[in-house]
Amino acid sequence: MSDSEESLKGDPVPESKVENLESERALGNVTFSKRVVKIMDDFRAGDKGKMWWAVFWLFAALSVASRLHYISEPYKVVWDEAHFGKMVSWYINRTFFFDVHPVGGKLLLTLFGYLGGYNGTHSFHEPSYTYEGYSGIMPMRIGCALLGACLVPFAFHIVWTLTRSLPASAFSAGLVTFEIGTITLSKFILLDPLLMFFIMASFHGLCLIHEFQDRPFSKGWWSTYLYTGVMLGCVLSVKFVGLFIVLVVGCYTALDLWQKLGELNRPLVSVFVHFLARFLCLIIIPAAMYLTIFFIHDQILIKARTNFAGDEGIFSPGFQMRLEDNGLYNMTQPYDVAFGSVLTLKNGNLGGVYLHSHNLTYPAALTGKDRMQVTGFSAKDQNNLFRILFPEDDPDLPDGFYNGAPEYIMNGDWVRLYHLHSNSLLSCAKNKSLITRKHNLVYGMPYNLTDPDEAANLTSQYENNEEARPPNDKLFIFSPISTRSPHPPLVPVMSYSHSTLSLMLRYMYTKGFGQHEISCGGNLMDRYTDWMVEQQMNPYLPNKTFERFETTFLSRFLETHRVMTWVNSRLKPEGSDIYQSHRPWMWPICVKSQVWFDVEFRIVLLGNPIIFWINLIFLFAGPAILVFHHYKRKRGHKDSEEVIERKERMIFACKWLLLAYLFHYVPFYTMNRILYYHHYFPALQFSSMLTAVVFGYLLETLGTWLPPRRANLAFHWATIVFFAVLVYSFYLYCYVGYGHPTEGPFNLDNSTFRNVRFFDDWEI
Repeated sequence: MSDSEESLKGDPVPESKVENLESERALGNVTFSKRVVKIMDDFRAGDKGKMWWAVFWLFAALSVASRLHYISEPYKVVWDEAHFGKMVSWYINRTFFFDVHPVGGKLLLTLFGYLGGYNGTHSFHEPSYTYEGYSGIMPMRIGCALLGACLVPFAFHIVWTLTRSLPASAFSAGLVTFEIGTITLSKFILLDPLLMFFIMASFHGLCLIHEFQDRPFSKGWWSTYLYTGVMLGCVLSVKFVGLFIVLVVGCYTALDLWQKLGELNRPLVSVFVHFLARFLCLIIIPAAMYLTIFFIHDQILIKARTNFAGDEGIFSPGFQMRLEDNGLYNMTQPYDVAFGSVLTLKNGNLGGVYLHSHNLTYPAALTGKDRMQVTGFSAKDQNNLFRILFPEDDPDLPDGFYNGAPEYIMNGDWVRLYHLHSNSLLSCAKNKSLITRKHNLVYGMPYNLTDPDEAANLTSQYENNEEARPPNDKLFIFSPISTRSPHPPLVPVMSYSHSTLSLMLRYMYTKGFGQHEISCGGNLMDRYTDWMVEQQMNPYLPNKTFERFETTFLSRFLETHRVMTWVNSRLKPEGSDIYQSHRPWMWPICVKSQVWFDVEFRIVLLGNPIIFWINLIFLFAGPAILVFHHYKRKRGHKDSEEVIERKERMIFACKWLLLAYLFHYVPFYTMNRILYYHHYFPALQFSSMLTAVVFGYLLETLGTWLPPRRANLAFHWATIVFFAVLVYSFYLYCYVGYGHPTEGPFNLDNSTFRNVRFFDDWEI
């Protein structure tokens, strides 16, 4: 019978037993306290033994669990999954598409889907489309989540490599693990987890390179350089902002070579060999990786999506000719242009559009009555068809062509352009163009080809023109100038002038469907005045093949990247995008959120504001400590060897983490384009690691100005408070990023998170 049972029965417990019980409890408490202190001491010592591996695997497990939690919620298309999910479907169906980002990230998403059994049938039409009935989609989310989970081990090992401090490594892993915005970005079918994975891997390679710098040309040395080169090639293949980490690695490499060049006892041959090794591993291998990944993309996409060529229409005809189901695939048509031919005209400039008209008029108050819109359209369409007519004669055959032998157009001929589907003649008015005010308006004037009076009126005006100038606003001059074409034309490139038919790369007002403006200017040498005949239909002319004009792989590679650059430069905020677009100064402060999903389930990209603000403090503290130590060194302050080594590690880590942060953040101030909150998160990872390094260093220096016991106690409490703050802040905000069910429209005053909303722009 136990003592407790005896007491319950009312029998008195002997005093000696009570004392024994109290002593056992006190001894147990002391033993537990000693164990906790022993664990904290081992943690602070940070040797790479059992404690090191225990902490590493603890955070690795937490990272995987935090990323996979709620992975299927909502079971619908979320935010840019509508964008990248479509591309996965197109890859699997081998259908061509164009995107402003490089191809590697989308190919990796496709690999996740293919391995998971996705068959490419979901449309990903828009956010909130359900995934019910489609298999293989969740493996894509899981693949992204696992790559996002790898950020934590990377952060842990990067800081360990730089500092050899287990507490600093754990702080770094904790900051990345409990950062909710990073979790949100990692849970969906996006390029961001892939981008951050390869950025961290590349910087990890840089740290390993530094670790092996005293063992040149050893197996480990070569392995680190090869690993870094492969990661650089991969990060460039995901997004062009991967160039920032390339610059960081390039700066380290250049500085390293410069230091070797300054070693007077080192032969120049040795410096040259080091240069060649780095050139091979950090330039040739990334370039080869990038080119290989694009080659895979080029070989997969062999089909046009539709006959309208919505994506490939901005590419040259030679590019389009290799795509099955495109109108130019295995095409035969007349080579020389004759009067009466029906043709499409494509602007010869980069990303050129098709000359287009439709049965809608300009506002009569601005341009006059019955003036049909003439625009530039990027896709193939029936409204792109024009017939090329004599200046004075209309077609005399029932099928719309001219009787007799075909008469080919020669240099300097005047022509009329007749739009088939609106029955109008392309004309140039004296009115100013609606957008480009220094040019004249181009419009379509209704014209009946069967009316002899209209044709006679044009003829008389043309015959009375002694200076061979346009007798009216419906005539355009033809001159072949194929030498100015940036690519092999299907037929000679033409410049149409009255004075000059120009494509102006500005969007028309809303009634013009957001298409490009076409106007008339006076500069024949303007690069936007080159127009090529892409397709020509004339049953009275012999057809020829154009296979020799199909572009090579290298030409397609270069053209694709020219178009990417061109489109990227035009991604400027307009309309509602002005409100949605974030500015870089907002990001470190976490001053504005971004709603990702709000259909019976609300997901907001906010991040962990507590971590943001902690990082912001240490972004200033880090440079301040560097300046302070530089001042002390200049004043001749002496330290022990152990302190000097610890300080040098901290200084190196702070310098390169701060440089990486600035390279991934400051350039966005120069970008006059649409920017979103997620653009900051690669820089945030470096900010978190910088915080961990500085905070860990400050705790390690406690022993230099506190007695050992107090320093140990202060370290224990600081560590506990730091992780407690991270965990509690995660608890407060985690379901902002994970998402939570909602009923009815969002109401700020009745929100679950209204009590933790610090800024009005937090839509939580």
